[in-house]
Amino acid sequence: MTNNTLCGRFNFLTSPVFILLALSIAYMILSFTPFRLGNDVLRYIQIKEWLEAGKHPVSEMGNRLPYGYPVLLLLLSKLGLCSSFYIVLVNYLYLGGSLYFVNSIFRSSIKAWQLIVLTLLNWTIVKSTITPLSDIQYLFFSTGALFFYTAYMDNKKTGNLAGLLIFTFLAIITRTIGVLLVFSMVLTLILQKKNTSRRKAQTLRILLFTTILFLIIIVVFSTFFRINDYINLMLSFFEADPAGFWITNLRWHLADLAEVFINTSQFKINFIGVGIKEIFFIATGVFSLIYFFFLLIKKKKDIPMVIIIYLLGYIIIVFNWPTYDARFWVPLVPLLIAVVLHTPVHMKPYLRYGFLSWKFVYVFLGTFVIGYYSYLIFNRSEFAKKHDAGIWKNEYETYFLEKPFDNRNTKTRPYILHVLYTYDR
Repeated sequence: MTNNTLCGRFNFLTSPVFILLALSIAYMILSFTPFRLGNDVLRYIQIKEWLEAGKHPVSEMGNRLPYGYPVLLLLLSKLGLCSSFYIVLVNYLYLGGSLYFVNSIFRSSIKAWQLIVLTLLNWTIVKSTITPLSDIQYLFFSTGALFFYTAYMDNKKTGNLAGLLIFTFLAIITRTIGVLLVFSMVLTLILQKKNTSRRKAQTLRILLFTTILFLIIIVVFSTFFRINDYINLMLSFFEADPAGFWITNLRWHLADLAEVFINTSQFKINFIGVGIKEIFFIATGVFSLIYFFFLLIKKKKDIPMVIIIYLLGYIIIVFNWPTYDARFWVPLVPLLIAVVLHTPVHMKPYLRYGFLSWKFVYVFLGTFVIGYYSYLIFNRSEFAKKHDAGIWKNEYETYFLEKPFDNRNTKTRPYILHVLYTYDR
């Protein structure tokens, strides 16, 4: 075999076409995942079943989750498609749509295939797309709203304005943080209005009036949108320990942000001491945040103002939320990657090599995650032990392996079995 043949094969294996094809096959395999249980998964299923039975979820469980995602599950149920396989396929459609929206926003400044590959390899995206949660649905509607906003500002077409209003509303009823989209748009319009020509001023006034009216509606119906519930929950943590609230949140969210950039969960790294590991992830989170802000400032001409305001607002909100979870960052992952792809190519050598090293580690870990999740799909015994740290092991073993059900745990366990028998593919 000649050197030219070897080089040709290597070039093909590293080409965007082959990489995207390989990722497509990998995601097809992941679509056969068993139904992935979780605390929020069960809450969404309960709301869906209560809605299906004509009951009122809030009165029965004080549930703060919006209705957007349970309504999707209800629609799938009416079509006879509410099972893990079809839920994952819907998530894939949402993810594909979101990547289209983000690429359209940044089309002139980034390469589409790099955005797609780095997003599909992010471990939080991999996990979220195969789990029945609202993250990917919100990602689709929020990036769609931002796309329609930027498109309307470019061409002033009524269809884009309609898309903006519809996608913003759907984002808010999917995740309450979607209200930030409206605030971002209002602030952007106010800032842009000061620097616009008279010819465009009328269009900006119309859009500003429409957006403010939409904001007023959200405030008036804040109970329906769950805004009051989330504010009261956050304040309850703050009032209990104000100093600890800020310190703990800062530590937690620097670490879970680092999990996104490093592309692995710190809880999966067991060969490093807990203290050293925490310091490493917090330090990485600080560096990631500083570098991200640096890019937002340096490349602000290439990034729409509404995107910058939305990203900063989202980061501020997450850093004020009293729970640790890298899942909070899922709706930002394609946008974060799009910003990182604006990294100057003509950097100092040590920065350039550092960036290349990060991409190598990121891709390696993302590939490992996809392989690991694929392995668990075909090894049900290991899946029962490993998924969610094994807290659903009893139920999975009863369902997969027909082992006698152990009733020692809680009264809710029979309901969990009901969920598996009803919603697994």
